[in-house]
Amino acid sequence: MEYTIEDTFDVSAERYWSIFFSDAFNAGLWPAIDIEWQLIKLDRRGEGRSLVIEREARLRPHREVPRLLQSIVNGAISYVETNRFEAATNAMHTNTVPNFMADRIDNHGVYGLEVLGPERVKRVWKGTCVARIPVLGGRIESFLVEQIRDSYRKTTDFTRQWIREHASDGPTG
Repeated sequence: MEYTIEDTFDVSAERYWSIFFSDAFNAGLWPAIDIEWQLIKLDRRGEGRSLVIEREARLRPHREVPRLLQSIVNGAISYVETNRFEAATNAMHTNTVPNFMADRIDNHGVYGLEVLGPERVKRVWKGTCVARIPVLGGRIESFLVEQIRDSYRKTTDFTRQWIREHASDGPTG
């Protein structure tokens, strides 16, 4: 299943990414969207257009395991998300590995920004979710994509509010 999620923000691309990777933003974002987030690894190299950031985190949504997945999930659902951001392309490649059937579920995509003006960007997520599980695959894909869409809706609302409330702050505000 391939899908796209798009949202616009009144901020420059540079400021958007600075906010996105800031400790203060992440400390507020994850509780606001009801996901436990634990940073595993963060590596920054270069500056300006040569900046590359690699980040790995464990995510655990605070949601009940749906009946559809109860027979294949042991305990709560969690994911390890790996990101590779490259400033030169204004994009971040993301791979998400669930704690269940990781060898049968492929969930990845590209999270990029299109510059619409000096203080306006469009965030575009182009994702792919494939669950190679007989009988349940399509339903699992639909469930996972709906969870992602829901998280993006909440993240968009939080990010827009953060940008408004921190307009006079420094580059990460």
